[in-house]
Amino acid sequence: MKIAYLDGIRLYRVLYAGIQSLLDEQDYLNKINVFPVPDGDTGTNMAFTLMGVVEHIQPHNKLSLNELSRIVADAALDNARGNSGVIMAQFFQGLSTGLEPFTEVNTIQFAQATKIAVDESYTALMSPVEGTILSVLRGWSDSFIEAAKTSADFQHVWKTSMDAAQAALDYTPEQLKVLKDKGVVDAAGQGFLNILEGVMAFMNTGDIRRLPKIDTGFASIDIELDELSASNLEHPFCTECIIVGEGIPRDKLSDTLKTRGDSIVIAGSKHRAKVHIHTNDPGELFNSLSKYGDVQHQKVDDMREQNKSVRSEQKIALVVDSTCDLPPDILERHHIHVVPVRLNFGKEQYIDRVTITNEEFYHKLSRSSIHPQTSQPPPADFRRMYQFLASHYESVVSLHLPAVLSGTYQNAVAALDKVEFKGKQEVVDSLSFSAGTGLIALDLAEAIEAKMEYPDLIQLAKDSIQNTQLFFALETLDAVQRGGRLSVSKKRIIDFLKLNLVLSVNSDGHLKPCGVTMGRKHIFEKFEKFVLKKVKGKSIKRIGIVHGVNPETAERIRDSFQNKYPAAECFVTDLCPALGVHGGVGAIGIALQYQPD
Repeated sequence: MKIAYLDGIRLYRVLYAGIQSLLDEQDYLNKINVFPVPDGDTGTNMAFTLMGVVEHIQPHNKLSLNELSRIVADAALDNARGNSGVIMAQFFQGLSTGLEPFTEVNTIQFAQATKIAVDESYTALMSPVEGTILSVLRGWSDSFIEAAKTSADFQHVWKTSMDAAQAALDYTPEQLKVLKDKGVVDAAGQGFLNILEGVMAFMNTGDIRRLPKIDTGFASIDIELDELSASNLEHPFCTECIIVGEGIPRDKLSDTLKTRGDSIVIAGSKHRAKVHIHTNDPGELFNSLSKYGDVQHQKVDDMREQNKSVRSEQKIALVVDSTCDLPPDILERHHIHVVPVRLNFGKEQYIDRVTITNEEFYHKLSRSSIHPQTSQPPPADFRRMYQFLASHYESVVSLHLPAVLSGTYQNAVAALDKVEFKGKQEVVDSLSFSAGTGLIALDLAEAIEAKMEYPDLIQLAKDSIQNTQLFFALETLDAVQRGGRLSVSKKRIIDFLKLNLVLSVNSDGHLKPCGVTMGRKHIFEKFEKFVLKKVKGKSIKRIGIVHGVNPETAERIRDSFQNKYPAAECFVTDLCPALGVHGGVGAIGIALQYQPD
Protein backbone atom coordinates (compact mmCIF):
# COMPACT_ATOMS: atom_id res chain seq x y z
CA MET A 1 0.00 0.00 0.00
CA LYS A 2 1.32 3.41 -0.98
CA ILE A 3 2.35 5.75 1.86
CA ALA A 4 1.82 9.24 0.48
CA TYR A 5 2.34 11.46 3.52
CA LEU A 6 4.02 11.66 6.92
CA ASP A 7 2.22 13.45 9.75
CA GLY A 8 2.84 13.69 13.50
CA ILE A 9 1.16 10.38 14.30
CA ARG A 10 3.17 8.53 11.67
CA LEU A 11 6.41 10.25 12.68
CA TYR A 12 5.80 9.10 16.23
CA ARG A 13 5.31 5.52 15.09
CA VAL A 14 8.30 5.30 12.77
CA LEU A 15 10.59 6.89 15.36
CA TYR A 16 9.38 4.44 17.96
CA ALA A 17 10.06 1.48 15.65
CA GLY A 18 13.41 2.82 14.47
CA ILE A 19 14.68 3.48 17.98
CA GLN A 20 13.69 -0.01 19.09
CA SER A 21 15.75 -1.43 16.24
CA LEU A 22 18.83 0.45 17.43
CA LEU A 23 18.29 -0.62 21.02
CA ASP A 24 18.29 -4.23 19.91
CA GLU A 25 21.80 -3.76 18.53
CA GLN A 26 23.46 -1.47 21.08
CA ASP A 27 25.67 -4.23 22.48
CA TYR A 28 26.99 -4.96 18.99
CA LEU A 29 27.61 -1.26 18.39
CA ASN A 30 29.66 -1.05 21.57
CA LYS A 31 31.78 -3.97 20.44
CA ILE A 32 32.67 -2.46 17.06
CA ASN A 33 33.36 1.02 18.48
CA VAL A 34 36.99 1.75 17.59
CA PHE A 35 36.80 5.40 16.42
CA PRO A 36 37.61 8.07 17.54
CA VAL A 37 38.73 6.06 20.59
CA PRO A 38 38.01 2.43 21.48
CA ASP A 39 35.98 3.22 24.59
CA GLY A 40 33.20 0.80 23.72
CA ASP A 41 30.23 3.09 24.37
CA THR A 42 28.80 4.18 21.01
CA GLY A 43 25.81 1.87 21.35
CA THR A 44 25.19 2.96 24.92
CA ASN A 45 25.45 6.65 24.03
CA MET A 46 23.09 6.40 21.06
CA ALA A 47 20.67 4.29 23.09
CA PHE A 48 20.72 6.74 26.00
CA THR A 49 20.12 9.67 23.66
CA LEU A 50 17.25 8.00 21.84
CA MET A 51 15.61 6.54 24.95
CA GLY A 52 15.42 10.13 26.17
CA VAL A 53 13.53 10.91 22.97
CA VAL A 54 11.16 7.97 23.49
CA GLU A 55 10.40 8.99 27.06
CA HIS A 56 9.57 12.53 25.96
CA ILE A 57 7.39 11.66 22.97
CA GLN A 58 5.30 8.94 24.66
CA PRO A 59 2.72 11.44 25.98
CA HIS A 60 2.61 13.20 22.57
CA ASN A 61 1.58 10.56 20.05
CA LYS A 62 -1.12 12.73 18.47
CA LEU A 63 0.67 16.02 17.87
CA SER A 64 1.16 17.63 14.49
CA LEU A 65 4.36 16.88 12.61
CA ASN A 66 6.12 20.16 13.36
CA GLU A 67 5.11 20.13 17.04
CA LEU A 68 6.36 16.60 17.55
CA SER A 69 9.62 17.26 15.70
CA ARG A 70 10.36 20.18 18.05
CA ILE A 71 9.83 17.92 21.09
CA VAL A 72 12.09 15.28 19.54
CA ALA A 73 14.82 17.85 18.87
CA ASP A 74 14.69 19.25 22.42
CA ALA A 75 14.65 15.78 23.99
CA ALA A 76 17.59 14.62 21.88
CA LEU A 77 19.59 17.69 22.87
CA ASP A 78 18.86 17.28 26.58
CA ASN A 79 19.70 13.58 26.58
CA ALA A 80 22.55 13.52 24.07
CA ARG A 81 25.52 11.43 25.21
CA GLY A 82 28.84 10.95 23.51
CA ASN A 83 30.05 12.11 20.11
CA SER A 84 27.46 10.05 18.26
CA GLY A 85 24.61 11.15 20.51
CA VAL A 86 25.38 14.83 20.07
CA ILE A 87 25.58 14.42 16.28
CA MET A 88 22.17 12.71 16.36
CA ALA A 89 20.82 15.56 18.49
CA GLN A 90 21.98 18.10 15.93
CA PHE A 91 20.48 15.96 13.16
CA PHE A 92 17.10 16.17 14.88
CA GLN A 93 17.55 19.90 15.40
CA GLY A 94 18.01 20.33 11.65
CA LEU A 95 15.15 17.98 10.85
CA SER A 96 12.88 20.02 13.12
CA THR A 97 13.90 23.18 11.29
CA GLY A 98 13.11 21.57 7.95
CA LEU A 99 9.72 20.32 9.14
CA GLU A 100 8.73 23.55 10.93
CA PRO A 101 6.36 24.84 8.19
CA PHE A 102 4.43 21.57 7.91
CA THR A 103 1.78 19.63 9.77
CA GLU A 104 2.34 16.81 7.28
CA VAL A 105 4.79 16.30 4.39
CA ASN A 106 5.15 14.40 1.14
CA THR A 107 8.37 12.69 0.06
CA ILE A 108 9.84 15.78 -1.61
CA GLN A 109 9.20 17.99 1.43
CA PHE A 110 10.65 15.41 3.80
CA ALA A 111 13.66 14.99 1.50
CA GLN A 112 14.45 18.68 1.78
CA ALA A 113 14.17 18.46 5.57
CA THR A 114 16.70 15.61 5.58
CA LYS A 115 19.16 17.80 3.69
CA ILE A 116 18.87 20.50 6.34
CA ALA A 117 19.28 17.83 9.04
CA VAL A 118 22.45 16.44 7.46
CA ASP A 119 23.92 19.90 6.87
CA GLU A 120 23.30 20.71 10.54
CA SER A 121 24.95 17.45 11.57
CA TYR A 122 28.13 18.50 9.80
CA THR A 123 28.09 21.89 11.54
CA ALA A 124 28.11 20.13 14.91
CA LEU A 125 31.69 19.07 14.29
CA MET A 126 34.58 21.49 14.12
CA SER A 127 36.51 19.02 11.97
CA PRO A 128 34.06 16.68 10.21
CA VAL A 129 35.54 13.29 9.32
CA GLU A 130 34.28 11.16 6.46
CA GLY A 131 33.94 7.46 7.07
CA THR A 132 31.76 8.15 10.11
CA ILE A 133 28.03 8.50 10.67
CA LEU A 134 28.21 11.74 8.68
CA SER A 135 28.97 9.83 5.48
CA VAL A 136 26.06 7.48 6.11
CA LEU A 137 23.71 10.39 6.80
CA ARG A 138 24.80 12.14 3.62
CA GLY A 139 24.50 9.02 1.47
CA TRP A 140 21.01 8.38 2.81
CA SER A 141 19.79 11.96 2.35
CA ASP A 142 21.22 12.37 -1.17
CA SER A 143 19.52 9.17 -2.27
CA PHE A 144 16.24 10.18 -0.57
CA ILE A 145 16.25 13.48 -2.46
CA GLU A 146 16.82 11.79 -5.81
CA ALA A 147 14.28 9.02 -5.23
CA ALA A 148 11.63 11.50 -4.08
CA LYS A 149 11.81 13.23 -7.47
CA THR A 150 10.29 10.20 -9.13
CA SER A 151 8.18 8.62 -6.38
CA ALA A 152 5.57 9.92 -3.95
CA ASP A 153 5.59 6.63 -2.00
CA PHE A 154 7.49 6.84 1.31
CA GLN A 155 7.88 3.08 1.40
CA HIS A 156 9.62 2.96 -1.97
CA VAL A 157 11.79 6.02 -1.34
CA TRP A 158 12.76 4.75 2.11
CA LYS A 159 13.89 1.39 0.73
CA THR A 160 15.96 3.04 -2.00
CA SER A 161 17.64 5.49 0.40
CA MET A 162 18.23 2.78 3.01
CA ASP A 163 20.14 0.76 0.42
CA ALA A 164 22.26 3.85 -0.27
CA ALA A 165 22.93 4.24 3.46
CA GLN A 166 24.05 0.60 3.57
CA ALA A 167 26.44 1.24 0.69
CA ALA A 168 27.82 4.33 2.43
CA LEU A 169 28.29 2.34 5.63
CA ASP A 170 30.05 -0.48 3.79
CA TYR A 171 32.45 2.08 2.33
CA THR A 172 33.46 3.59 5.70
CA PRO A 173 36.43 1.19 6.16
CA GLU A 174 37.86 2.57 2.91
CA GLN A 175 37.63 6.07 4.34
CA LEU A 176 39.05 5.36 7.82
CA LYS A 177 42.10 3.13 8.14
CA VAL A 178 41.35 2.17 11.75
CA LEU A 179 38.06 0.63 10.64
CA LYS A 180 39.69 -1.32 7.85
CA ASP A 181 42.48 -2.56 10.10
CA LYS A 182 39.94 -3.98 12.56
CA GLY A 183 37.54 -5.27 9.93
CA VAL A 184 34.53 -3.25 11.13
CA VAL A 185 32.31 -0.45 9.87
CA ASP A 186 31.68 2.81 11.72
CA ALA A 187 29.67 2.04 14.85
CA ALA A 188 27.54 5.19 14.84
CA GLY A 189 26.85 4.81 11.12
CA GLN A 190 25.71 1.25 11.79
CA GLY A 191 23.45 2.59 14.53
CA PHE A 192 21.80 5.03 12.13
CA LEU A 193 21.27 2.23 9.61
CA ASN A 194 19.64 0.17 12.37
CA ILE A 195 17.15 3.02 12.85
CA LEU A 196 16.38 3.08 9.12
CA GLU A 197 15.88 -0.69 9.14
CA GLY A 198 13.46 -0.46 12.04
CA VAL A 199 11.44 2.19 10.22
CA MET A 200 11.40 0.04 7.08
CA ALA A 201 10.21 -3.00 9.01
CA PHE A 202 7.38 -0.96 10.50
CA MET A 203 6.34 0.35 7.08
CA ASN A 204 6.25 -3.23 5.82
CA THR A 205 4.42 -4.78 8.76
CA GLY A 206 2.85 -1.99 10.82
CA ASP A 207 4.13 -3.72 13.97
CA ILE A 208 5.26 -1.47 16.83
CA ARG A 209 6.81 -3.25 19.78
CA ARG A 210 6.65 -1.78 23.26
CA LEU A 211 9.79 -0.23 24.78
CA PRO A 212 9.61 -1.09 28.51
CA LYS A 213 13.36 -0.75 29.06
CA ILE A 214 16.70 -0.74 27.33
CA ASP A 215 17.59 -4.37 26.90
CA THR A 216 21.29 -5.13 26.58
CA GLY A 217 21.04 -8.87 27.01
CA PHE A 218 22.10 -9.76 23.50
CA ALA A 219 24.82 -11.97 22.08
CA SER A 220 27.91 -9.94 21.29
CA ILE A 221 30.84 -10.34 18.96
CA ASP A 222 34.43 -10.26 20.15
CA ILE A 223 36.69 -7.58 18.75
CA GLU A 224 40.36 -7.73 19.68
CA LEU A 225 41.49 -4.28 20.78
CA ASP A 226 45.06 -5.07 21.77
CA GLU A 227 46.47 -2.64 19.23
CA LEU A 228 44.11 0.14 20.26
CA SER A 229 44.77 1.78 23.59
CA ALA A 230 43.18 4.70 25.37
CA SER A 231 45.76 4.66 28.16
CA ASN A 232 47.94 7.38 26.67
CA LEU A 233 45.23 9.73 25.45
CA GLU A 234 46.22 13.37 25.55
CA HIS A 235 42.61 14.24 26.39
CA PRO A 236 41.20 11.28 28.33
CA PHE A 237 37.94 12.74 29.69
CA CYS A 238 34.83 12.57 27.50
CA THR A 239 33.06 15.70 28.71
CA GLU A 240 29.62 17.12 28.01
CA CYS A 241 27.33 19.88 29.19
CA ILE A 242 24.47 22.11 28.12
CA ILE A 243 24.96 25.88 28.03
CA VAL A 244 21.81 27.97 28.52
CA GLY A 245 22.11 31.65 27.64
CA GLU A 246 21.08 34.42 25.30
CA GLY A 247 22.79 34.80 21.94
CA ILE A 248 25.49 32.18 22.55
CA PRO A 249 28.23 33.09 20.03
CA ARG A 250 29.03 29.83 18.26
CA ASP A 251 32.28 31.15 16.77
CA LYS A 252 33.65 32.29 20.14
CA LEU A 253 32.44 29.11 21.80
CA SER A 254 34.28 27.11 19.14
CA ASP A 255 37.46 29.14 19.68
CA THR A 256 37.29 28.45 23.42
CA LEU A 257 36.83 24.73 22.87
CA LYS A 258 39.68 24.47 20.36
CA THR A 259 42.17 25.29 23.09
CA ARG A 260 40.71 22.76 25.53
CA GLY A 261 40.72 19.43 23.68
CA ASP A 262 39.56 17.47 20.63
CA SER A 263 36.57 15.47 19.29
CA ILE A 264 34.56 18.67 19.63
CA VAL A 265 30.84 18.62 18.81
CA ILE A 266 28.46 21.54 19.31
CA ALA A 267 24.72 21.08 18.86
CA GLY A 268 21.71 23.25 19.56
CA SER A 269 20.86 26.88 19.08
CA LYS A 270 21.96 30.35 20.20
CA HIS A 271 19.93 29.91 23.37
CA ARG A 272 20.73 26.31 24.26
CA ALA A 273 23.91 24.56 23.19
CA LYS A 274 25.07 21.01 23.82
CA VAL A 275 28.85 20.63 24.00
CA HIS A 276 30.84 17.42 23.65
CA ILE A 277 34.63 17.45 23.93
CA HIS A 278 37.53 15.21 24.93
CA THR A 279 39.64 17.19 27.39
CA ASN A 280 42.20 16.69 30.14
CA ASP A 281 40.71 19.15 32.64
CA PRO A 282 36.89 19.07 32.84
CA GLY A 283 36.73 21.50 35.75
CA GLU A 284 38.71 24.15 33.95
CA LEU A 285 36.64 23.55 30.81
CA PHE A 286 33.31 24.09 32.58
CA ASN A 287 34.68 27.19 34.23
CA SER A 288 35.72 28.63 30.84
CA LEU A 289 32.28 27.90 29.35
CA SER A 290 30.42 29.67 32.15
CA LYS A 291 31.00 33.04 30.46
CA TYR A 292 28.57 32.00 27.73
CA GLY A 293 25.71 31.11 30.08
CA ASP A 294 24.63 28.68 32.76
CA VAL A 295 26.54 25.40 32.46
CA GLN A 296 24.12 22.56 33.19
CA HIS A 297 23.94 18.76 32.97
CA GLN A 298 27.66 18.27 33.37
CA LYS A 299 28.88 14.78 32.47
CA VAL A 300 32.42 13.41 32.52
CA ASP A 301 33.60 9.90 31.58
CA ASP A 302 37.18 8.65 31.88
CA MET A 303 37.82 6.92 28.55
CA ARG A 304 40.82 5.11 29.99
CA GLU A 305 38.53 3.32 32.42
CA GLN A 306 36.00 2.62 29.68
CA ASN A 307 38.72 1.09 27.55
CA LYS A 308 39.70 -1.20 30.44
CA SER A 309 36.11 -2.36 30.66
CA VAL A 310 36.19 -3.27 26.99
CA ARG A 311 39.29 -5.38 27.61
CA SER A 312 38.23 -6.79 30.97
CA GLU A 313 37.95 -10.55 31.36
CA GLN A 314 35.96 -10.21 34.57
CA LYS A 315 32.30 -11.23 34.48
CA ILE A 316 31.09 -9.05 37.36
CA ALA A 317 31.34 -5.25 37.53
CA LEU A 318 31.59 -3.42 40.85
CA VAL A 319 30.05 0.05 41.09
CA VAL A 320 30.30 2.53 43.97
CA ASP A 321 29.47 6.20 44.40
CA SER A 322 32.18 8.80 45.02
CA THR A 323 31.64 8.79 48.79
CA CYS A 324 33.46 5.43 48.78
CA ASP A 325 36.82 6.77 49.94
CA LEU A 326 39.66 4.70 48.51
CA PRO A 327 43.03 5.89 47.20
CA PRO A 328 42.91 6.45 43.41
CA ASP A 329 45.50 3.75 42.74
CA ILE A 330 43.36 1.16 44.55
CA LEU A 331 40.24 2.15 42.62
CA GLU A 332 42.20 1.86 39.39
CA ARG A 333 43.99 -1.38 40.26
CA HIS A 334 40.76 -3.17 41.13
CA HIS A 335 38.81 -1.53 38.33
CA ILE A 336 36.05 -0.19 40.60
CA HIS A 337 33.55 1.97 38.71
CA VAL A 338 32.55 5.25 40.37
CA VAL A 339 29.35 7.27 39.91
CA PRO A 340 30.09 10.74 41.32
CA VAL A 341 27.94 12.70 43.74
CA ARG A 342 27.14 16.31 42.79
CA LEU A 343 27.77 19.39 44.93
CA ASN A 344 27.42 23.12 44.61
CA PHE A 345 28.48 26.39 46.18
CA GLY A 346 25.36 28.40 45.37
CA LYS A 347 25.10 28.47 41.58
CA GLU A 348 28.56 26.95 41.09
CA GLN A 349 28.03 23.27 40.32
CA TYR A 350 30.68 20.56 40.62
CA ILE A 351 31.08 16.84 40.08
CA ASP A 352 32.69 15.26 43.13
CA ARG A 353 36.42 14.64 42.55
CA VAL A 354 36.02 15.21 38.81
CA THR A 355 35.54 18.93 38.29
CA ILE A 356 36.77 19.93 41.74
CA THR A 357 39.79 18.47 43.52
CA ASN A 358 40.04 17.88 47.23
CA GLU A 359 42.49 20.75 47.60
CA GLU A 360 40.24 23.13 45.67
CA PHE A 361 37.18 22.08 47.64
CA TYR A 362 38.64 22.49 51.12
CA HIS A 363 40.28 25.78 50.14
CA LYS A 364 36.89 27.05 48.97
CA LEU A 365 35.08 25.57 51.98
CA SER A 366 37.28 27.46 54.43
CA ARG A 367 36.87 30.79 52.64
CA SER A 368 33.44 30.85 51.01
CA SER A 369 30.53 32.68 52.62
CA ILE A 370 28.25 30.10 50.98
CA HIS A 371 28.15 26.66 52.56
CA PRO A 372 28.08 23.97 49.87
CA GLN A 373 25.26 21.50 49.36
CA THR A 374 25.35 17.99 47.97
CA SER A 375 22.92 16.08 45.79
CA GLN A 376 22.88 12.39 45.02
CA PRO A 377 23.75 11.26 41.50
CA PRO A 378 20.57 11.42 39.41
CA PRO A 379 19.15 8.13 38.13
CA ALA A 380 20.36 9.07 34.65
CA ASP A 381 23.99 8.94 35.80
CA PHE A 382 23.52 5.46 37.22
CA ARG A 383 21.56 4.32 34.22
CA ARG A 384 24.24 5.45 31.79
CA MET A 385 26.88 3.64 33.84
CA TYR A 386 24.85 0.44 34.01
CA GLN A 387 24.03 0.54 30.31
CA PHE A 388 27.70 0.79 29.43
CA LEU A 389 28.72 -1.98 31.83
CA ALA A 390 25.94 -4.29 30.63
CA SER A 391 27.66 -4.45 27.27
CA HIS A 392 30.93 -5.64 28.80
CA TYR A 393 30.03 -7.60 31.94
CA GLU A 394 27.55 -10.35 32.66
CA SER A 395 26.56 -9.10 36.13
CA VAL A 396 26.89 -6.10 38.43
CA VAL A 397 27.04 -5.35 42.16
CA SER A 398 26.39 -1.72 43.06
CA LEU A 399 27.44 -0.64 46.58
CA HIS A 400 26.18 2.67 47.95
CA LEU A 401 25.46 5.07 50.78
CA PRO A 402 22.88 4.02 53.39
CA ALA A 403 19.32 4.53 52.17
CA VAL A 404 18.47 6.32 55.41
CA LEU A 405 21.14 8.96 54.77
CA SER A 406 20.82 9.66 51.06
CA GLY A 407 18.66 9.09 47.99
CA THR A 408 21.71 7.65 46.23
CA TYR A 409 20.68 4.07 46.98
CA GLN A 410 17.12 4.60 45.72
CA ASN A 411 18.36 6.27 42.52
CA ALA A 412 20.70 3.37 41.86
CA VAL A 413 17.84 0.90 42.36
CA ALA A 414 15.54 2.89 40.05
CA ALA A 415 18.20 3.06 37.34
CA LEU A 416 19.23 -0.59 37.53
CA ASP A 417 15.60 -1.59 37.20
CA LYS A 418 15.66 -0.10 33.69
CA VAL A 419 18.78 -1.99 32.56
CA GLU A 420 19.04 -5.74 32.13
CA PHE A 421 22.33 -7.60 32.55
CA LYS A 422 22.77 -11.07 31.08
CA GLY A 423 23.50 -12.49 34.53
CA LYS A 424 22.67 -11.08 37.96
CA GLN A 425 22.29 -7.53 39.22
CA GLU A 426 21.81 -6.07 42.68
CA VAL A 427 22.20 -2.79 44.58
CA VAL A 428 23.63 -3.23 48.07
CA ASP A 429 23.18 -0.78 50.95
CA SER A 430 26.67 -0.52 52.48
CA LEU A 431 25.29 0.75 55.83
CA SER A 432 28.48 2.80 55.86
CA PHE A 433 30.29 5.49 53.90
CA SER A 434 33.75 6.92 53.26
CA ALA A 435 36.54 4.46 54.15
CA GLY A 436 33.94 2.09 55.60
CA THR A 437 32.41 1.56 52.17
CA GLY A 438 35.92 1.48 50.78
CA LEU A 439 36.88 -1.53 52.91
CA ILE A 440 33.71 -3.38 51.90
CA ALA A 441 34.36 -2.59 48.24
CA LEU A 442 37.90 -3.95 48.56
CA ASP A 443 36.53 -7.24 49.87
CA LEU A 444 34.18 -7.50 46.92
CA ALA A 445 36.77 -6.45 44.34
CA GLU A 446 39.21 -9.12 45.46
CA ALA A 447 36.46 -11.74 45.43
CA ILE A 448 35.46 -10.76 41.89
CA GLU A 449 39.07 -11.09 40.77
CA ALA A 450 39.14 -14.53 42.41
CA LYS A 451 36.06 -15.42 40.29
CA MET A 452 33.70 -15.91 43.22
CA GLU A 453 30.19 -16.93 42.15
CA TYR A 454 27.53 -14.22 42.34
CA PRO A 455 25.41 -15.63 45.23
CA ASP A 456 28.56 -16.07 47.32
CA LEU A 457 29.61 -12.54 46.46
CA ILE A 458 26.33 -11.11 47.77
CA GLN A 459 26.73 -13.12 50.97
CA LEU A 460 30.29 -11.82 51.28
CA ALA A 461 28.94 -8.26 50.96
CA LYS A 462 26.54 -8.88 53.85
CA ASP A 463 29.29 -10.41 55.99
CA SER A 464 31.73 -7.63 55.16
CA ILE A 465 29.17 -4.97 56.10
CA GLN A 466 28.68 -6.64 59.48
CA ASN A 467 32.44 -6.83 60.04
CA THR A 468 33.18 -3.18 59.20
CA GLN A 469 32.96 -0.27 61.63
CA LEU A 470 33.49 3.42 61.02
CA PHE A 471 34.37 6.20 63.49
CA PHE A 472 34.61 9.94 62.83
CA ALA A 473 35.91 12.93 64.79
CA LEU A 474 35.47 16.53 63.67
CA GLU A 475 37.91 19.32 64.35
CA THR A 476 34.99 21.74 64.62
CA LEU A 477 31.22 21.51 64.29
CA ASP A 478 31.07 24.53 61.97
CA ALA A 479 30.32 22.54 58.79
CA VAL A 480 27.64 20.44 60.51
CA GLN A 481 25.94 23.55 61.85
CA ARG A 482 26.23 25.55 58.60
CA GLY A 483 24.79 22.60 56.70
CA GLY A 484 21.71 22.63 58.93
CA ARG A 485 22.33 19.23 60.58
CA LEU A 486 23.03 20.75 64.00
CA SER A 487 21.18 23.68 65.55
CA VAL A 488 23.07 26.75 66.68
CA SER A 489 21.89 26.27 70.27
CA LYS A 490 23.13 22.65 70.45
CA LYS A 491 26.45 23.65 68.97
CA ARG A 492 26.83 26.36 71.60
CA ILE A 493 26.18 23.86 74.41
CA ILE A 494 28.67 21.33 72.99
CA ASP A 495 31.30 24.02 72.52
CA PHE A 496 30.67 25.45 75.99
CA LEU A 497 31.14 22.04 77.59
CA LYS A 498 34.21 21.42 75.39
CA LEU A 499 32.87 18.10 74.21
CA ASN A 500 34.23 16.25 71.19
CA LEU A 501 31.68 13.98 69.59
CA VAL A 502 32.76 10.61 68.24
CA LEU A 503 30.40 9.58 65.43
CA SER A 504 29.70 6.12 64.08
CA VAL A 505 27.23 4.39 61.76
CA ASN A 506 24.80 2.10 63.56
CA SER A 507 23.35 -1.17 62.24
CA ASP A 508 20.51 0.68 60.48
CA GLY A 509 22.86 3.01 58.61
CA HIS A 510 22.22 6.11 60.75
CA LEU A 511 25.15 8.34 61.71
CA LYS A 512 24.98 8.76 65.48
CA PRO A 513 27.28 9.84 68.34
CA CYS A 514 28.78 6.76 69.96
CA GLY A 515 30.74 8.62 72.62
CA VAL A 516 32.54 11.82 73.56
CA THR A 517 35.94 12.96 74.64
CA MET A 518 36.57 15.96 76.84
CA GLY A 519 38.67 19.07 76.22
CA ARG A 520 39.57 20.93 73.05
CA LYS A 521 43.27 20.18 73.21
CA HIS A 522 44.70 17.11 71.48
CA ILE A 523 41.30 16.17 70.06
CA PHE A 524 42.59 13.49 67.72
CA GLU A 525 44.93 11.84 70.22
CA LYS A 526 41.87 11.40 72.43
CA PHE A 527 39.88 10.14 69.45
CA GLU A 528 42.55 7.58 68.64
CA LYS A 529 42.56 6.27 72.22
CA PHE A 530 38.75 6.11 72.20
CA VAL A 531 38.71 3.96 69.05
CA LEU A 532 41.52 1.68 70.26
CA LYS A 533 39.61 1.07 73.46
CA LYS A 534 36.45 0.24 71.48
CA VAL A 535 38.20 -2.38 69.33
CA LYS A 536 40.41 -3.88 72.00
CA GLY A 537 40.68 -7.64 71.68
CA LYS A 538 39.39 -7.77 68.10
CA SER A 539 41.38 -9.14 65.18
CA ILE A 540 41.65 -6.48 62.47
CA LYS A 541 41.99 -7.32 58.77
CA ARG A 542 42.04 -3.84 57.20
CA ILE A 543 42.25 -0.23 58.32
CA GLY A 544 41.19 2.82 56.34
CA ILE A 545 41.99 6.35 57.52
CA VAL A 546 40.56 9.47 55.86
CA HIS A 547 41.14 13.15 56.51
CA GLY A 548 39.87 16.56 55.48
CA VAL A 549 43.23 18.16 54.60
CA ASN A 550 44.74 16.91 57.85
CA PRO A 551 47.45 14.59 56.49
CA GLU A 552 49.90 14.79 59.43
CA THR A 553 47.27 13.62 61.90
CA ALA A 554 46.14 10.86 59.54
CA GLU A 555 49.69 9.56 59.06
CA ARG A 556 50.34 9.61 62.79
CA ILE A 557 47.18 7.60 63.46
CA ARG A 558 48.11 5.14 60.75
CA ASP A 559 51.54 4.58 62.29
CA SER A 560 49.94 4.03 65.67
CA PHE A 561 47.41 1.48 64.38
CA GLN A 562 50.01 -0.28 62.24
CA ASN A 563 52.21 -0.73 65.30
CA LYS A 564 49.34 -2.31 67.21
CA TYR A 565 48.01 -4.33 64.26
CA PRO A 566 51.05 -5.06 62.06
CA ALA A 567 49.27 -7.76 60.03
CA ALA A 568 46.44 -5.43 59.00
CA GLU A 569 46.39 -3.85 55.55
CA CYS A 570 46.14 -0.06 55.91
CA PHE A 571 45.58 2.95 53.66
CA VAL A 572 45.27 6.71 54.12
CA THR A 573 43.29 8.89 51.73
CA ASP A 574 41.36 12.16 51.50
CA LEU A 575 37.82 12.63 52.71
CA CYS A 576 35.95 13.31 49.47
CA PRO A 577 34.37 16.75 48.92
CA ALA A 578 30.83 15.32 49.06
CA LEU A 579 31.50 14.19 52.64
CA GLY A 580 33.74 17.14 53.46
CA VAL A 581 30.63 19.30 53.07
CA HIS A 582 29.46 17.78 56.35
CA GLY A 583 32.74 16.86 58.05
CA GLY A 584 34.55 20.10 57.38
CA VAL A 585 38.24 20.95 57.36
CA GLY A 586 40.37 18.78 59.63
CA ALA A 587 37.95 15.86 60.06
CA ILE A 588 39.43 12.41 60.67
CA GLY A 589 37.76 9.06 60.02
CA ILE A 590 38.93 5.57 61.01
CA ALA A 591 37.35 2.52 59.36
CA LEU A 592 38.14 -0.94 60.69
CA GLN A 593 37.38 -4.28 59.11
CA TYR A 594 37.47 -7.21 61.49
CA GLN A 595 38.52 -10.73 60.65
CA PRO A 596 35.43 -12.93 60.19
CA ASP A 597 34.63 -15.24 63.07
